[in-house]
Amino acid sequence: MDITHNASRSRHKTSASNPVWMDSLRILLGLFLFVKGILFLEHTSDVFYIFSQSQDIISLRKASVITSGVHIVGGLMIAFGCLTRLAILLQIPVLLGAVLVVNPQRGVHLENTELWVSFVVLSLLLFFMIVGPGRYSVDNKILRQRRPKAQEDRHT
Repeated sequence: MDITHNASRSRHKTSASNPVWMDSLRILLGLFLFVKGILFLEHTSDVFYIFSQSQDIISLRKASVITSGVHIVGGLMIAFGCLTRLAILLQIPVLLGAVLVVNPQRGVHLENTELWVSFVVLSLLLFFMIVGPGRYSVDNKILRQRRPKAQEDRHT
């Protein structure tokens, strides 16, 4: 009886209880991806060259535009915490491609900073996929359903 009483009194742990530094890290990650998407648009010839080493020409233009679009839109969604897990799901294939296909072509060594940056970003995406968007996010402020005040008072 006491166990069920304590279980009902315990608060449901959500991503809103994450520390503030996690929100800051999520925002920085989103802004980084946004800037990376803008840079892909500015340097389409470089991206085109990198993709051309492993794909045919017809799908290359689509790949660079899709990669840029996913980084720009997804980065903003992650920074604002709006549908964060969906945005992360869209980012993961792009980063997996960067870690497993594109960057290893330049060699797996310490001087290949793009590979290590891609690996760190992929790790952060997986981290935020698990822990959620945090307290300072659109997901938490708008999309998460709140308990009525009367129910909160009974549980405390």
